[in-house]
Amino acid sequence: MHLIASEGAAMLDRAAPSFSVAPTRAALKSLGAPSQTTSHSATRRRAHGEAPRVLLFVPPYTRLVEPAPAGSAFTDIGIETFEVMKRAGTPIGLLRIATVARRAGYDVQIVDAPFAGWEQESQLIRVDQGHLLRYGLTDEQLRTIIETAQPDIIGIQCNYPVQWGNARALADLVKSIDPNLVLVTGGAHSSGDWQNALLDSAFDFVLINEADRAFTLLLDALSHPEADIHGVPGVAYRGQQGQLIRPSRKSSYLSIVPARQELDERLGVMPLPDFSFLDMNHYLQPYHSSGARVHKHGAWAQIFSTIGCNVNCNFCYIPKINGPWRALGLDWFDLHLADLVNQGVTEVLIEDDHLMHDPLYAMEVGRLLKKHNLPWVEEGGLSLFNLVLLHQGERFLAELDDKELKSPQYRNVIAAIKGGLTAREFIRSIAENGCYNIYLAVESANEDSLVNSNKSRFNAIQQATFEIIEIFTEHGIQVTGGFMLGFVNPPAAPGAKPFIESLELIERTTDYAVRLMGAGMAYANPFIVTPIPGTEMWEYQQQYVVRHYDNGWSHEKATMATELWSAQDIEKARLELLVRANGTERVKEMVRRGTWPVDA
Repeated sequence: MHLIASEGAAMLDRAAPSFSVAPTRAALKSLGAPSQTTSHSATRRRAHGEAPRVLLFVPPYTRLVEPAPAGSAFTDIGIETFEVMKRAGTPIGLLRIATVARRAGYDVQIVDAPFAGWEQESQLIRVDQGHLLRYGLTDEQLRTIIETAQPDIIGIQCNYPVQWGNARALADLVKSIDPNLVLVTGGAHSSGDWQNALLDSAFDFVLINEADRAFTLLLDALSHPEADIHGVPGVAYRGQQGQLIRPSRKSSYLSIVPARQELDERLGVMPLPDFSFLDMNHYLQPYHSSGARVHKHGAWAQIFSTIGCNVNCNFCYIPKINGPWRALGLDWFDLHLADLVNQGVTEVLIEDDHLMHDPLYAMEVGRLLKKHNLPWVEEGGLSLFNLVLLHQGERFLAELDDKELKSPQYRNVIAAIKGGLTAREFIRSIAENGCYNIYLAVESANEDSLVNSNKSRFNAIQQATFEIIEIFTEHGIQVTGGFMLGFVNPPAAPGAKPFIESLELIERTTDYAVRLMGAGMAYANPFIVTPIPGTEMWEYQQQYVVRHYDNGWSHEKATMATELWSAQDIEKARLELLVRANGTERVKEMVRRGTWPVDA
């Protein structure tokens, strides 16, 4: 196989993916054919004055169920089964690309298969000692939807490595219905592991990174015979000899500058996501992914007020797929909220990649949510390091070195501090404006684990973290703390040793989580560090991987093993933190609900 890019040709040293799905998955029927670079049915529709038809899917999801590890904290409290949580959310990415495509004249539908068949769950395949449960629409239901819609082009998102098997299975189903349908995939996983995505599936195209513009450009290229696929930024596909072709590495990140662009201009760059694509009856559950809702009526929705992130933690793909931090503008957000209310939404989860990049902007976002009577959860993860910096204030600024003072990730917070803002004032403001739950990215008690991952050292200032959680609690905001266990980072310099977080260091994070619960944190949520395709640490960490996508690769199931610990060691450490920090009854409540036991 060859990889052809703008920098020149480079050989791939494998003829098949090095990491794929669980080996017990059924073999694909459609694999390896040259990509279809024209949709003949779409061009025929155009010739007859019809709009080409596009069908977009979130594929059905799976989750792992297996016996709890022997001698673990779960078996000690009488929980004999380990179950990965059932998790899905509003398909924000599909809404974004669908809205642009509809404005460009395409007939577009979105099918959110996990939510459309939320109560439908069945055993799919055996994996290790357990099995994968599939939830969402069945193959028969999906087939009916496709045959009824008669699309020309189908897009299937894949944001998570653990769901790649489901995306490729749906792609195979599509080709079995009509091999002439053109298939496109995108999202964080497909972008970060695009070579394997093309080698290991029936997809004709991968769109890499932010695709708001690129998807419609690809549709144009597929439905106009004279168009050039190579003019689409971020596209990759298989050539006639099976070679992988990525014509250009140009990004298509949106240029959004509220201070310089009028509202109409920004709406042209980023239209309001059109929630009429979705059946909002699918989002009426009393629990969302962060816990219990405030309102028992109406729909909940995940939304965003900013996109992108500038922090560049080496385990996170967000800066690549979503690009740098950009605010969409308060006038844009105001219109977006009014539209959501009209669609029957009564509360929201803010999924911004980095809402705290600008605390003054975040406070204005809260005021607009209050204006539209929308209680809200901050679920994207408030950056603890910026909250710590805000809390420490002017005196702490005098202790920072010149590099930290000039860092773009702190610039807006430093300006807010100099303008008189405190963490207490910030928290009071968002509480008064309807925030009832936040996800706080604590990550680790260990400064080395943070710094070796390009994470701010401020996260490890523990006294400030205790005080911040106490302030949230005083103002009635529930705090779910996120913790990461099992960091593995490449050597900092040639000849140096890699950084591997020991079990003793992981125990410190567990102790820290227990103490933070004592300070008022509502729930401690531990994640296992998992290599994400496309990240800085991805290529290095592959040597430690012991499980493939379907039977590992979630933050609840260990992917790696090192000379210091096994995969089961890390899994047991995660369960230990869950039980010690949250207590037996709350862990049992989490298992019963299938989501975090956090109530407004």
